[in-house]
Amino acid sequence: MSAPQLALYVGMGSMSVLFAACLVAYFVTRAQSKTWRSVDLPQLPWGLWVSTVTLVAVSWCLRQAVASITRNQSVRLTRHLFAAFLLGLSFCAVQADNWRRVLVAVLAVEVKSLYTYTFFMLTALHVVHVLAGLIPLWITHRRAADRLYSSSRFEGVRLVRQYWDFLLVVWLILLAALSLS
Repeated sequence: MSAPQLALYVGMGSMSVLFAACLVAYFVTRAQSKTWRSVDLPQLPWGLWVSTVTLVAVSWCLRQAVASITRNQSVRLTRHLFAAFLLGLSFCAVQADNWRRVLVAVLAVEVKSLYTYTFFMLTALHVVHVLAGLIPLWITHRRAADRLYSSSRFEGVRLVRQYWDFLLVVWLILLAALSLS
């Protein structure tokens, strides 16, 4: 196992603990709250499903990127990495709109609850990790554009794919938890 692979595993393990702790806090807060969710508050914004499709598309693009470089298709690699980067940015934009929608809905109700706080906390924590993932994704894209990867040397592409697959799994778990409300 390479040092970068080990570092990614350690990082994903640490992030798993962080997200797990936040989910535990979410469920404990929910269980102890007298008023978890105001009846006046609308359901989760539909944009969360758009966010999900966007992350699935990022994952697909990165799988295509790995497949491209294993066949030494550098141009396809670069295109898929760039598409994944744009989709990652799109995820952040959709999340910002989701937050706006929830905030508008919350301001319109009289009874405030911790539901809204936990929604923002969980989704913002995920977005921070998405933003952090955009940096190595962009670096990998630039390295691909400079043709620094080949079918025998593409660990960076593989590691970026693994990180974004991890983000997708975490997102699906967060979405499931938020949908239970």
